[in-house]
Amino acid sequence: MSRHITISSALFRFLIVSQGVIFCTLAVMIFGTCNAPSAEFYEISVQRINVVNPDGKTVLAISNKQRVASPAMGGKTYPLAVSDGRENMAGMIFFNQEGDEMGGLLFNSFKLPNGKYAGIGHLSFDRYSDNQVLALQYKENASTVQSGLTLYDRPADGKFKQSLDLIEEAQNASPERVTEIQKALGEWSRQGALGVERVFVGSRNRTAQLLLKDSHGRPRARLLIDESDEARLEFLDEKGEVKARFP
Repeated sequence: MSRHITISSALFRFLIVSQGVIFCTLAVMIFGTCNAPSAEFYEISVQRINVVNPDGKTVLAISNKQRVASPAMGGKTYPLAVSDGRENMAGMIFFNQEGDEMGGLLFNSFKLPNGKYAGIGHLSFDRYSDNQVLALQYKENASTVQSGLTLYDRPADGKFKQSLDLIEEAQNASPERVTEIQKALGEWSRQGALGVERVFVGSRNRTAQLLLKDSHGRPRARLLIDESDEARLEFLDEKGEVKARFP
């Protein structure tokens, strides 16, 4: 009986010591991690920064125009050629938790050979599995200067991804196939299958305006103050003809 008590006491002391060692180890790990020194920079030069989720998927890519993120949709990354000029712009692209693009901020400006200016500043937000539904944008080329807020309706029915697939296919397709793809995309655009612009609020060529469009993307009402500072309110029919004007 006495021997049994002695062994039990030794075992008890061993357990106490081992638990103490484990606790101390965990405390060092936890508090050591929490108090780990953070890096501090006064200036850093990079060409691209990827902010990623724990699973490694990029949720934000900040880059110069040479390393701008490619479009991604439905688990597929597309070449920059399908993005309509993105390869010439720096900025940041946002992605959702599935890796699909969901908007971004892009910008660039430069002088044209004829001495005029061109540029773009673009902030947009995309609908899930579709293109942008809201865009705040400045755009300038040889003939147009525009800045404002544009709202779109998008169907989010998979048509947008199909259009990206067709645009990608056209990069290496035969001339006949390219013509077929252009016709298909043109028809989708006319039908509004890829979405339509509904509202524009801003300035276009020195004319401040509020433009409202119907479900087919046709202008139906507009409030304007033109470059002569004349204000007017106009209502249009489906053919674009002005049916009423005030004053």
